[in-house]
Amino acid sequence: MTYKDLIDRVSASRDITKKSAKELIDTVFDVLSSELEDERGVSIPGLGTFKTKTKEERKVYSPHHETKILVPPKRVVDFTPSTSLKDNLKFVESDNE
Repeated sequence: MTYKDLIDRVSASRDITKKSAKELIDTVFDVLSSELEDERGVSIPGLGTFKTKTKEERKVYSPHHETKILVPPKRVVDFTPSTSLKDNLKFVESDNE
């Protein structure tokens, strides 16, 4: 799904204009981004929890240089799906096989 598809779906499901849907989605994303930048987690029931974590400095092999290089520490976004989302995504075998 693309950003445009998301706007179309929100617009259609809430019977609002695409412009209003875009503003709503942008606001939600801005708040989510702001909270993560401030190192606060965001928990959305039924979806999961977004939080930031710091990856430590590490050495990795570079095939291009054929040597180990040092990767500096960095902050990344971590997502943990909710239990209900995990349950909905479980693989179910098809009877067609």
